[in-house]
Amino acid sequence: MKPTIKHTGKGIAVLLAGALHAGTGHAQSSVTLYGLIDASITYANNQTSTGKAPGSSGWAMNSGNLSSSRWGIRGNEDLGGGLAAVFTLENGFSVNNGTFNNGGDLFGRQAYVGLSSSQYGAVTFGRQYDFIINFVTPLGASGPGWGGNLAMHPFDNDDS
Repeated sequence: MKPTIKHTGKGIAVLLAGALHAGTGHAQSSVTLYGLIDASITYANNQTSTGKAPGSSGWAMNSGNLSSSRWGIRGNEDLGGGLAAVFTLENGFSVNNGTFNNGGDLFGRQAYVGLSSSQYGAVTFGRQYDFIINFVTPLGASGPGWGGNLAMHPFDNDDS
């Protein structure tokens, strides 16, 4: 049977409706891969460390001078009615040798899931920063990252 214009028109309408519906579904979810690498080279004169004579000098590669190096995945899925499922998985690492920070855990910095509402806020469960980090860190004189750990995590013994 030869396709007619009538059948072809219906097929195009179905494909077009499906394509429009698929586009709206994908626009409502997102997954983001992010990261920060903080590496530096320092020269110290008159240093005294194990294995070196007092007054010697030397070069060293450092990891995390201003902020800890990290990479992570964060995402959300719109559930409708202003409600969304959210998650974050974040790993800290040393630039010098690639080892995991935070006790050697793969996602030792943050690993949580939760629900977020445009009307009521969010509730999350898992390893995450204290709520004070969200409020105090942006107010630092030198920008985010300075002066936060001692002030915001005084008894945070497991690096969560």
